[in-house]
Amino acid sequence: MPRKSRRTLSERAESIFRFIDAQPEPFPKSEFQRIGLNPTTAEKWIHLIEYIQSQPRIKVTKMGSSTFIERLENKYLSMLRKRVLDSSLSLKEREATMNDYVSALITLERTEMGRIKK
Repeated sequence: MPRKSRRTLSERAESIFRFIDAQPEPFPKSEFQRIGLNPTTAEKWIHLIEYIQSQPRIKVTKMGSSTFIERLENKYLSMLRKRVLDSSLSLKEREATMNDYVSALITLERTEMGRIKK
């Protein structure tokens, strides 16, 4: 009997995000069983996703056979992004944080551009 091939990590992640996207409201972790994840595996994936989402953003660029990873945010920008998305803060606080985020991002990009030109 042929053995069923296992999904790759990318296929598993895509299936998790498609499933989450299809849910109309918050849902219990046990619902992941519908896409073949047992509760322990679902817990590990959720922990990994939360960890990755809390990290500074990166950009991946492929040039020929080389792949370059560039950090788009420093820790300060990452912290500001988290505050903007924090629904426990007032809209006024979140808007002020968004303005700080954009200002810091522009400053960082100008600094990087100045470094590249030298």
